[in-house]
Amino acid sequence: MRGRSGWAALGLLALFALSLALRLSTLPEASRGGTRLLSPDCWCHLRRSVTAARSFPRINVFDAYMNPPDGAVFIWPPLLDLAVGGTARLLHGPRASWEEVARVAAAFPPVLGSLNVLLLFALARRLLGPRRAWAAAAAYAVLPSAVLWSVYGHADHHVAEVTLLLASLLALASAARPAPGRVRLLRATLAGAALAAGLLVWQGAVFSASLGLFWAVLALGPLAVATALSATGLLAAATAGVLGGTDVPFTFVSFGWFQPAFLLALSAGVAFLAGLGARRTRERAASLALALVLALALLPVVKDLAAAALRGSAYLAARSVAEDPDDFDGRGYRSYPADFLAGVHEAKPLLARPRLASLVSAVRDLSPGLLVLPFAVLLWAVPLVTGGGARGKGRLLLALFGGVLLLMVLGQRRNLYYAGVFTALALADASGRVLARLRLLRPRWGAPALAFGLVLLPGWPHLARIPAYSDAAGPDFLSLLARLKELDPPPADPAELPQLPPGSVESVFCPWSAGHFVTAIAWRPAAADPHAYGWRRQCRLYTATDDGEAFSILRAARSRYLLTANLRPLLPRYAAAAGRAPAPAVEETFAVRVHESASRTPVPFLALALESRTGWRAPDGRILPSYRVWKVLDAPVTPGPAPPAAPPAGRSRPAS
Repeated sequence: MRGRSGWAALGLLALFALSLALRLSTLPEASRGGTRLLSPDCWCHLRRSVTAARSFPRINVFDAYMNPPDGAVFIWPPLLDLAVGGTARLLHGPRASWEEVARVAAAFPPVLGSLNVLLLFALARRLLGPRRAWAAAAAYAVLPSAVLWSVYGHADHHVAEVTLLLASLLALASAARPAPGRVRLLRATLAGAALAAGLLVWQGAVFSASLGLFWAVLALGPLAVATALSATGLLAAATAGVLGGTDVPFTFVSFGWFQPAFLLALSAGVAFLAGLGARRTRERAASLALALVLALALLPVVKDLAAAALRGSAYLAARSVAEDPDDFDGRGYRSYPADFLAGVHEAKPLLARPRLASLVSAVRDLSPGLLVLPFAVLLWAVPLVTGGGARGKGRLLLALFGGVLLLMVLGQRRNLYYAGVFTALALADASGRVLARLRLLRPRWGAPALAFGLVLLPGWPHLARIPAYSDAAGPDFLSLLARLKELDPPPADPAELPQLPPGSVESVFCPWSAGHFVTAIAWRPAAADPHAYGWRRQCRLYTATDDGEAFSILRAARSRYLLTANLRPLLPRYAAAAGRAPAPAVEETFAVRVHESASRTPVPFLALALESRTGWRAPDGRILPSYRVWKVLDAPVTPGPAPPAAPPAGRSRPAS
């Protein structure tokens, strides 16, 4: 037994090392010219993580650098930023620099992603058996969707969501195992704590809390109440500690009081169902009384809760139910604008047109386990009819989460990183079943080898592209913003608390996808950002045909600088979002007239300040800079001579 355990430990260590090596393959590119984080949201997390490192455990909820000149709330919960910032503080002290925190943030995803392989192994071993556990871990270690979302530099919260999802599933499955009463109560309570932790990483994890509590009612009986109360109590306490009286929107799409209220409603339902199922009169009365108390506590917010839940359900389907296209309450969005979601790649369906090409790409990302998952869900759901003890209840847990996440990923491709857990499990289960039936390979190592190969062969083209780090913003764009900071130093570091009052620092007007970069690197508020703040006004500015309207928009946002790029492919969508019907000719829009101008002062209130060193070829054949920064003037100036053309030196990603 000791020898077998030793080999198992070595096998897990090898899988962990393989997983870590794949996820660190981006390190050279991500470190070129300083730490380059992968996506815009990573830079927003970095800004908050620097704040956490310097002010731990304090962290800001309302931010003066978003939605200028008024400010707005961060939409995400703080747990990831506190973890990154706290680690950076331990390593580098309370005055950790932006670069030091960035390196810590960049290293978190590969560590968590590799840890997820071990968590998945533990879950599969408990519910599917040791041989299929090895197959699931081997498949997940090299699964392209899992690797991509956890590479070095991808410092977003998604991989942490998966970590806590796996921890929640493992805790819930453990709570169903036979044990003395106090042990089971402790396990049920810990399961609730894991569900609450998931909601402190991503506010949308109410879906996993809902599924987990629904399963707990079916599998744990009266102990489900302990799980529900634990999740609700811990989340409410953490929310109160973080918000500290800050007024935030009551909404699904933003961290705040909606999530504890939603869990409170679920807890009332769990207590009611536990009461109906109780065998003893005393237990029934206690559960029903608890349900009544919880329901009464919910009464003051029940109307707002129902409206927010409706908006949240629409968001999961990439839709908006708001009558107001800008469903904004002055501090943050209650639901995202539908025309904003329509242009976000992650919000699109997994099998978009052309269907066949999308299906092939999805199989490369998620393995052939995507095709097997519907059948695996049906097999895992069999214990709902036949029973099957603790393992049967655990498989029912897989069926519930796997089925719902399959539907979610088909609706929105952003759920790829969740679905990868279940496609790996489905592939492992299918590999074990097929080999056991056909007896073609020794089952002990045959299933892991088969599952590993079925992931690696179709997924290799996607894995091979990952080290290039091609989705990250190029060094030229990042250096442009750093040069802007040097050219006109802002009055304060946005990561320092307390921040200057909203509107104190003049902003940079930029395309929404550049917003988080602007604030993290140039240290100025961004007039539009990926939180959707300023989305509509950036559409109006860049599609304006009247210079007076453009100047008014810039002044209203207290913009000191304007960032332009080649927005030609996006302008028709921007015009529609701005309500410009019919859409103006692209050549007449403010974005094209300014960015492609041969003058240093294309309009009386703008003067060229900086240009990127990379370029693109305009329709008329000229080589123009990929990005330009213009200073917004208070008084008209005389147009000056044309700037020299920029050489097409290197790759540059256009704004979106």
